[in-house]
Amino acid sequence: MRSFVVLLLVTLYFPVSGQSQRWKGYPDKTYDRDLLKHFASPPAGYGNVPFYWWNGDSLRRERLQEQLEILSSAAVDGFAVSYIHTSPRIDTLENKNGYGLFGMTEPGVPPVFSEEWWEIWNWFSGEAGRRGLGAGLDDYTVGWHGNGYYPDELDTVALFRNYKGELVIKVDTLRGGETYDMPVPDNLLTVVAWPGKVVLSDNIQGGRIRWSAPGKGVSQVYTITTAPGYVIHPEHGNKLLDVYFNRFEQKMDDAGRAGMNYFFQDELAYPIRVLTWSDDFSEEFIRRKGYDIVPYLPALKAWIGPVTPRIRMDYCEVLMDLSEERYYKPIYQWHADRGLMYGCDNLGRGKEPVAYIDYFRAMSWFTAPGNDAPARGSSFLETKVSSSIAHLYRRPRTWLEAFHSMGWGSSGAWLTDQIDHHFIAGGNLVCMHGLYYSTHGGWWEWAPPDFHFRMPYWPHMKRWLDYTERMSFLLSQGSHVCDIALIYPTEAIQAYPSMKPDSVFDLALKLSNGGLDFDFVDFRSLREANIIGRELQMADERYKILIMADMQAMHHSSLLQALAFYRAGGIVLATGKLPKATTSKGEDDPEVETILRELFGLTAAEAAEGKAGKKQVNGAGGVGWYIPDAPEREIAGLITPDFQPEHGAGKVLHRRVGDKDIYMVKDVEKGSESFFRATGRVELWDAHNGTAQVCPVLSQDESGTRIRMNRETGNSYLIVFSPGEPLMADEESKTLQLRQTVALEKEWQTELLPTLQNKWGDFRFPAFDGMIGAEARTFRFTPDNGVAGDWMKPDYDDSKWEEGIYGYGPQFMTSADGTPWIPLSFSWQYGVWDNPGAQGYHGLKGKVDDRFLILDKGENQRFKTHLYAPEKGSYRIVSEGVIPSQIWIDSREVNGVVHLKKGWHLLEVQYDRSEQVEYKPRTGLYNDTRRRGMVLLYPEGVPIPEKPSRYAEAVSSRWGAGGHLMYDPYGGAYHKWIYRFKAVPGLEEMTMALHGELTDLWIDGEPVAKSRIHHMGDHRYRVVLSEKRERTATVAFRVRTEIGYQGTAVLCGPIELKTSTGLMKSGDWSQEGALRHYSGGIRYRQSYELEKIEGARQVMLSLGDVIATCEVTVNGQSAGVLISPPYELDVTEMVKEGANEIEVLVYSTLSNHYQTIPTPYRGDPGAGLIGPVSLSVYE
Repeated sequence: MRSFVVLLLVTLYFPVSGQSQRWKGYPDKTYDRDLLKHFASPPAGYGNVPFYWWNGDSLRRERLQEQLEILSSAAVDGFAVSYIHTSPRIDTLENKNGYGLFGMTEPGVPPVFSEEWWEIWNWFSGEAGRRGLGAGLDDYTVGWHGNGYYPDELDTVALFRNYKGELVIKVDTLRGGETYDMPVPDNLLTVVAWPGKVVLSDNIQGGRIRWSAPGKGVSQVYTITTAPGYVIHPEHGNKLLDVYFNRFEQKMDDAGRAGMNYFFQDELAYPIRVLTWSDDFSEEFIRRKGYDIVPYLPALKAWIGPVTPRIRMDYCEVLMDLSEERYYKPIYQWHADRGLMYGCDNLGRGKEPVAYIDYFRAMSWFTAPGNDAPARGSSFLETKVSSSIAHLYRRPRTWLEAFHSMGWGSSGAWLTDQIDHHFIAGGNLVCMHGLYYSTHGGWWEWAPPDFHFRMPYWPHMKRWLDYTERMSFLLSQGSHVCDIALIYPTEAIQAYPSMKPDSVFDLALKLSNGGLDFDFVDFRSLREANIIGRELQMADERYKILIMADMQAMHHSSLLQALAFYRAGGIVLATGKLPKATTSKGEDDPEVETILRELFGLTAAEAAEGKAGKKQVNGAGGVGWYIPDAPEREIAGLITPDFQPEHGAGKVLHRRVGDKDIYMVKDVEKGSESFFRATGRVELWDAHNGTAQVCPVLSQDESGTRIRMNRETGNSYLIVFSPGEPLMADEESKTLQLRQTVALEKEWQTELLPTLQNKWGDFRFPAFDGMIGAEARTFRFTPDNGVAGDWMKPDYDDSKWEEGIYGYGPQFMTSADGTPWIPLSFSWQYGVWDNPGAQGYHGLKGKVDDRFLILDKGENQRFKTHLYAPEKGSYRIVSEGVIPSQIWIDSREVNGVVHLKKGWHLLEVQYDRSEQVEYKPRTGLYNDTRRRGMVLLYPEGVPIPEKPSRYAEAVSSRWGAGGHLMYDPYGGAYHKWIYRFKAVPGLEEMTMALHGELTDLWIDGEPVAKSRIHHMGDHRYRVVLSEKRERTATVAFRVRTEIGYQGTAVLCGPIELKTSTGLMKSGDWSQEGALRHYSGGIRYRQSYELEKIEGARQVMLSLGDVIATCEVTVNGQSAGVLISPPYELDVTEMVKEGANEIEVLVYSTLSNHYQTIPTPYRGDPGAGLIGPVSLSVYE
């Protein structure tokens, strides 16, 4: 019947050919179908749903469609389209009129929510739906009040005007005998004096409030008024639907609506806080709590006596009730009714329990509560909070935003380790943070990397996404199983705002790291729990142990429930501070002390004094125990743990799906034993390939099963128990003995497989429809002024030569008072190397600062160079940024327009009082605010170039167009420069573009004949070698340079290296000449002999280490793809006696390519078949 209703709704809402997204990825609690079959090939809805950043370049349908085609062939189920924000400190123009949260939205082209944008959105959603993909919007930046979008539109809703939504509390202190005499303020709610709860506003005379403070003590008079606000207006949620979500249905046609799914709430800017109010709050509070809160409102600001904690907790509960009913629930219901996934990653991320007043309850109103996982830590606890919410509120999935800010060197090894941590924590909807519409010549990023089709290892990344899809599917079905409920400390912090939850989270980590899974539980779930037998049932969870950690205040219902659980035979543990206040009376409540004595044998005050706790055991078998230190150590003595690693270290997640018990285990020691509180037939399921194999057990009885854990310590397992008989392990008879090891130490035949498709200019401008392969980008160089020795020979020591990147070259010398002169290099296109200027948040934004003189040396900073006037005439001095204190040409102070003779002239520039600044770009915020300046000379009448638009197909300073006079700190003394670099294996040809004439070139010290150097015009040369260089060759060349080009500025771009097969030993290819900057694939091939393998039980191939991923073929047969360690394969069935062929295809990360792009996210360029490689034969 439910299927019919769903189908009817789908037909009514989406009568189109596209695949409706409704109910995609909604799991099955019972799952009575073939679980293994669907694990191997999951149904739609369990794939990656990345953040799709629509910035960097103008949106084009052809480009979007091409990306859809690529992504639809991978385990991708949809997109949460996102927009970045600008930096108020850097992007001052965009933020001058104010901004929301972290900065104004960078709206893209066309601007988000413009009519042209809606046309593209409708088309894109329809195209996604036709491919079975969903399209939703992440409200990151557009959902922030102050950025000019729908939250600001709500401010104009007539219904919200003049609504009393905030409290303003003014405090006056009076000593005994002093008089309070004030006119009645506007919007008065009450005036009340404490202590004593004296309501002064009940006696207003002549428009004034008068009162004399009694006695000799001190009284506080609280004047409480209301201010406008609509946070908990009864129509807030409904009106937000009107101005945001409903518009997606209104603006799209049937096809577009069919693709609708995966909306996301990011950094929720809902301004609920203590002091939020409503016109009807007082009446609602009385109805729900039975007393008038108004005279007690001062408790929200100050301590008014023992009742204070009660008032605060009651206020927060009612405030959350109203916010749920009026804001969260209508938005949630809009998604739930349509069967859509609605995820979140909001402020606090679970580590701040009182974010949004009650984080746990607020995040429960998403169909997929979630959080992000940045590179700086695993965010395990944040994901644990999110999954606990999903468990207790029966939400379909737990959204994991993974993994931003890891950098371009992110490999499969790191990815797999981290994603497994989050699967163990309960995450099961994977949202890879990085999917960029554009990387804009390699100069646009947002907390990189982009894990998708730009990554060289994308062919293997698709396999990794298959892995996460299988894991997400399996770990979403059925119900979570664990024994421990750890009370989430919201109320303790609401009552005592100075309290920190650190001890609660420390205990949570100790539990998890020791193999004891748990859920955080909130007071509402605990209040509504059922006690069945000796277990607490909350939603689908059944807990054997309830832990109170540092709960110095809690709802009285929670304490009563703990008592009832104990009396029914349950186990209640406490550590840290015991409750000294509840919502019954606040502090000093005899009933609370009585309950605590029954539960733990001591009161909160006695525990605080250090009194030892004693285990309480009642007639029903219930245990109450206050354990001040390490309560996790006692749990194995109280229950039979669901999972117990031999050495006390390891993580577990247990789900029950139909008649199967599924355990995911991680971080157990290799070779150790682990106990599982489950019985039956045991299998190991492999999410990498969707297969299962029988898992032998060491022992099994009615209490559970013991299994030998044979994987590397960091690896994870999927251990599945089904009805049936186990296979007993025969460890003695199956012990393998090593017969021989064959080391594959000789050179490998190598072949480059470029992957960087530059059709759209993702890696470099100008764009071209082709691959970026091997290139020389850095060079040793020196002027050709009689260099001693055979500098063109391979063994020449060039370590004292300068090293530079193409396009960058020495232009000035600089000095501060009393310091030596040092060279200053920069590129007319890309600015100062590694200092391109402030970019804003999370990496490069295509900005090149036009001001190339950085004023950071301290004191008076001076720059000097020579400039060349091509003809006699008048030249205009152009200066931007900090204006120089003095400019001299040929020792004469000048400004404005100068008249120069043809030839070289000495230019000197001074900036007084330069600041001394040590600056290093960092990944989160690229805000280089050092003072800068520049000086250029243009011929009179030559216009100054315009700055390229950030959305132009170019990355350049405005000076990259040329037209200005050229600089040379050496005054034209050097007309020729010489260069050296190491190439790559298999070199056959080179193509280079030079600001000058290539006069000579040598390969490994041998001159290349002039007939093999072809000048193709437009600065370009093609060099064809007489024979291929199989091993990495040393290239040396001489250039007669054009005026104003020094050092590596002579090279207009990288030297393109055309290769075929070469020879190279295993190792880090970033140490192999120009391969340092090669991101892509390399196929390694080697022949080897195997002898005496007849009768061998197993032959294992070990690759040692691999960066980043690899694919292995043995004798023409595929042995498998390896994304993470151990990089080992069983090749028993593939090898043969005698000659064998092995092939290893290795893909790198993008770090190599980004080594010559000034991003702080470039990462470690390590890449390749690192080794050592060996074959081990066992008998």
